[in-house]
Amino acid sequence: MSSFEDAIIQRIRSLEREVERLQRWEQPVGNWQAYTVSWTATTTNPSIGNGTLVGRYTQIGKTIMGNILLICGSTTTFGSGYWIFSLPKVSASSNTPYLGNFAILDYGTRFYVGTILIDNGCAYFRVVFRDEDGYGAFSSTLPHVWAVNDELQIAFTYETA
Repeated sequence: MSSFEDAIIQRIRSLEREVERLQRWEQPVGNWQAYTVSWTATTTNPSIGNGTLVGRYTQIGKTIMGNILLICGSTTTFGSGYWIFSLPKVSASSNTPYLGNFAILDYGTRFYVGTILIDNGCAYFRVVFRDEDGYGAFSSTLPHVWAVNDELQIAFTYETA
């Protein structure tokens, strides 16, 4: 083999390594995956019944991005006390309490939006709202009396441990 051929082979190998590096860079970092959302309350736990409760998340490095969808069914029960939802992975710290946002469709009546705050031990969170009467956490009667076809959509982002 001549030095010219060696140089071409070396250049091809270098280009192959560069293509592999770029392919890794261009590939999606995190795939969305489902997780089982634990929906509890401080006094009596709610039950999804024939409603829908689904969670999804993706992880990029230590950043978790996710969402939860709750659609109330005719056999959904709402428990008592403040509602608590699980995170897909434990967060790094509770020193940054803001996680994301929520939107509620009080079917046929009203639409709400607000903020999600992390709670106790960084493994779950509660949804907090503010209205003209002040602040409150979600429950069977707050921010409204929940009923069939009401929806809660939650989007969150946080750093995992």
